[in-house]
Amino acid sequence: MKKIVLFLSILIMLNAFDFTFTQAFMEFNKGVKLEKTNPKAAQRHFKKAFELIKQLKNKDSSQVYYLLGRMYCNGWGVKKNYKLAEKYFLRALKLGNKRVHCCIARLYIREGKPELAKEHLKYALSHSEIANYCSDIDQQTLKEIK
Repeated sequence: MKKIVLFLSILIMLNAFDFTFTQAFMEFNKGVKLEKTNPKAAQRHFKKAFELIKQLKNKDSSQVYYLLGRMYCNGWGVKKNYKLAEKYFLRALKLGNKRVHCCIARLYIREGKPELAKEHLKYALSHSEIANYCSDIDQQTLKEIK
């Protein structure tokens, strides 16, 4: 009986995480879609996503840390903070999120740290499943860093 109760408790906790994360991710995506056309509405969605993601921060999910990094890197729903963005990106990377290499490279390019950006871009560009996440980095910057 105790095992069944424990199993059900774990299942409920996992579903609560999934539900909250799904809500946060949907808000985040709405913000991204509106970022260029309606920045005010985008910020409302990012703020809502940030509030939901904060609830999940201690769950050690690479996706949660990836989203937090992007939000801090771009100032989406929070004040821009490259140090926090780097911290969250590195945590996501440690938890196995490989596409973060492109985000970290973008961050280091913005901060004027081409050598650090180069390491992450080389890794990303050598793995085709990750390389497309770097497609928004302009060609001139890619040539300079390579």
